[in-house]
Amino acid sequence: MAGKKSLPTREQADAAFLWHTQDIFESDEQFLKALERLKECAGQLSAFQGKLGDAKTLLRCLQMMEQTEELAGNVGSYAALKSDQDTANPLYQGYVGRVSSVGVELSAATAYFTPEILALGDRVGDMEKACPELALYRKYLDDILRQKAHILPEREERLLSLTGEMAGAAEETFSMLNDADMRFGEITGEDGEPVTLTHGRYIHFLESADRRVRKEAFETLYRAYEQHSNTLASLLCAHERKNKFYKQARGYKSCLEMCLFSGDIPESVYHSLIEAVHGAFPAFYDYMALRRRALGLEQLHMYDLYVPVTENPYQGITYEQAFELVFKALAPLGEEYVSLLHRARDEGWIDVYENQGKRSGAYSNGTPTCHPFVLLNHQDNLESVFTLAHELGHAMHSYFSNREQPPIYRGYSIFVAEVASTVNEALLLRYLEKEAGQDRKKRAYLCNHALEQFRATLFRQTMFAEFELKTHEVVEGGAPLTSELLDELYGSLCADYFGSGVVLDAQIRKEWSRIPHFYYDFYVYQYATGFAAAQALSQRILEQDGAADYLRFLSLGSRVPPLEALRVAGVDLATPAPVQQALALFAQRVEQLDKLL
Repeated sequence: MAGKKSLPTREQADAAFLWHTQDIFESDEQFLKALERLKECAGQLSAFQGKLGDAKTLLRCLQMMEQTEELAGNVGSYAALKSDQDTANPLYQGYVGRVSSVGVELSAATAYFTPEILALGDRVGDMEKACPELALYRKYLDDILRQKAHILPEREERLLSLTGEMAGAAEETFSMLNDADMRFGEITGEDGEPVTLTHGRYIHFLESADRRVRKEAFETLYRAYEQHSNTLASLLCAHERKNKFYKQARGYKSCLEMCLFSGDIPESVYHSLIEAVHGAFPAFYDYMALRRRALGLEQLHMYDLYVPVTENPYQGITYEQAFELVFKALAPLGEEYVSLLHRARDEGWIDVYENQGKRSGAYSNGTPTCHPFVLLNHQDNLESVFTLAHELGHAMHSYFSNREQPPIYRGYSIFVAEVASTVNEALLLRYLEKEAGQDRKKRAYLCNHALEQFRATLFRQTMFAEFELKTHEVVEGGAPLTSELLDELYGSLCADYFGSGVVLDAQIRKEWSRIPHFYYDFYVYQYATGFAAAQALSQRILEQDGAADYLRFLSLGSRVPPLEALRVAGVDLATPAPVQQALALFAQRVEQLDKLL
């Protein structure tokens, strides 16, 4: 029995469910040739140094930069996808390292560009008159001019660019430890047989109706992280010290300001999110109390948070069935959107199942001149259906942006990246609720699921965001992030967010040590803001014929600032209203579930 439950190797995996990396490069040999061409681009780009004052030369430089970015995107995607499908494969680990090295070379070779544009200043407008083709790049150049206060002289910019390879060391090491080297052993499954505990299976075990399974999986997982606690604390500290270094070098007042500045997002958005969620703690405590009562428990533990409080009427949803649900749920977005979803399923855009060494979690990779790719670790449950919808939202966002925008504007802001994915989840939930009709069991289960989305996204990700803010404040203040301090900070936040109605098991204090997003530099808050925006947008799509505006938003790339792009879709995250409205919906759903149980 244990053998049947063990993971296949990559070579043993069913090819029908593997992504087609050959759509980027047909072979490793082609990849290596492209990598060599990319290295040559560094020399070609450096030849423009000191010459950008001429309008036509500036145009040629920008065009060359676009071509280089496309090639770099394809090369980087191929190496990353190959490495992530089996993180223990040293060949593709080496490819990732080589791509990173070439990226540093390119960064160094173009270090002159931003200082020269800043030196041109207002002359950029006159150059556009002399060379009208520069008009395409005006927004890109204006974004550089906006950064003037934080750009250093050319020599110093070059030195900073040379730190790039070192800067990613902590994140790379965490990834290797977390995804390739760490083993969690086995637990006893619901059937009494041993089964391997993995990242992909962990949440599945926490959803088990058997409390022994939940507790054993929880304690077994954190036992492994406890054994590496000091190393993991050191890695996180090193990563945040890197951010502190760049903050100081570029003259930002905080790491938060630095990380939000590039996306043109005011710090007030971050702080108002945390403030709004704090204001909703009473409703969250009510939900925790309701969960405890519904499960018939005297005490609610941290390993009791994922199990549904009602019987699950959506059992054993296969990957094929999951896609059928997604097709129907996303039909309001139009025929073209759904036809692209069919292509994603049928043409090798998606790597579906877990195998030994495969990166945990799920993501979408928006390759510049190829179709997007999606990494899944599908399990036959409803959560994986939502994950599929989520990652396809990212993929479609990339597809429309790449198709509609010139290369210089294809890459959209991280701030809007989580909106498209979460709109898909919201549309899926609304479809399932409609299909449930008067079925009380399904309605209760879906209401619980909706509340869990709020808990896991709006509340949990905001807690993560507050943790990131606090840890950076420690590092910026000159203190180290020790394992003990991180435990204390994380445990304190858990106490605030979950309240006295939840037993804070000691192991949860170590949760910080297994969250890869803490290496993404103030990224997670965007899950929460995106989730809030998605509640409004999904309602607008379904009830106000907002699909056309929404698809225009997906096609904008970085052509306009992110907050302005969202206004095109019909929501304004510069105000606290979307978050407050989402939290009000959460409180209503708590009352709804209370009546259904």
